[in-house]
Amino acid sequence: MSLYDLHDATLNDMDGEGFAYSEKTVYGKAYKGVFFGENEEKIEDLASEEDDATFEGILYDRSREREKSFSVEVTDVVSTPSGERADFVATEKP
Repeated sequence: MSLYDLHDATLNDMDGEGFAYSEKTVYGKAYKGVFFGENEEKIEDLASEEDDATFEGILYDRSREREKSFSVEVTDVVSTPSGERADFVATEKP
């Protein structure tokens, strides 16, 4: 995986920084990403909810960088010095 830059982003209307990227799999393309936010409780709630969240931010796809909005499932939450990190996978094609 290449290294990508953090950009302003939102996850369910929560401001923070993050990005999404495409990854080739045996099943085709998968879209994954990370989001860093300050509100630990809100981010952890997203991980435990059954409903999808909405990511709005930069998507890196091949050599392009585009602003996109799409539904995601939060798969993991990790505490970091930069705030809470939410790892996610797209539940729809961006």
